[in-house]
Amino acid sequence: MDEKELSLVEHFKSFFQVLPADSVRLREQVFRIRYDVYCREFGYEKEEDCPGGMERDDYDDQSVHCLIVHRPSGQGAGCIRVVPPSLDGGTAAQIPMEQFCGHSLNHPELHPELLPRDNLAEVSRLAVHTQFRRRKGESESPIGIAIAETITEEQRRTFPLLGLALFCAGTCLMGAMQREHAFVMMERRLARMLQSSGFPFVQVGEPMEYHGPRAAYHVTVQAVLDSMRPDIRELHNFVHESLMN
Repeated sequence: MDEKELSLVEHFKSFFQVLPADSVRLREQVFRIRYDVYCREFGYEKEEDCPGGMERDDYDDQSVHCLIVHRPSGQGAGCIRVVPPSLDGGTAAQIPMEQFCGHSLNHPELHPELLPRDNLAEVSRLAVHTQFRRRKGESESPIGIAIAETITEEQRRTFPLLGLALFCAGTCLMGAMQREHAFVMMERRLARMLQSSGFPFVQVGEPMEYHGPRAAYHVTVQAVLDSMRPDIRELHNFVHESLMN
């Protein structure tokens, strides 16, 4: 890692705190970020369906949540959740993409139905608050990663760290839950940019319209840990220490 990359991670650590959202107060901050991003900004969900200015759904109670807080202001800056399938049966036994996008899943080996229920989960509801997505192109994505058809080395070096920290948090939460197989719905361009940073997602579903054009992807926790670029690993280590301590 060169000095510039190290300084970026150190800069992130000085301005942002990564927390497990395991209290009512912290979860409310998560739900308010989601409301501002998914309802007010992008219109993915209806504001009238989110009383109190908080966006939540039936999967939140069975999920593990992470919140990133801006240290100087105390404002919630970003959030992510990991949704394991409930082992109680019924609809809750499915991860969200099976319920809403199941018809698009087509991988012969990595379909959720072919994997042990107690070893998979879905990473979802990634969001970076609007105030922290100010640079050119970042407003196109709820997680604040400017996406482009072509990927330059400069773009790879300057990935917004909040978005990457959230993906690192998802990896950490999956590991803590002892879940190896992670599924996520995202844009294909975003997947390609994440792959360049050491998140080797494999597309497992046909593209479809779901909060914009999306496709289902799969990755294992071990594959991420084995493939991370050194600069991202430093960020991952900070996120892991923050969530596990």
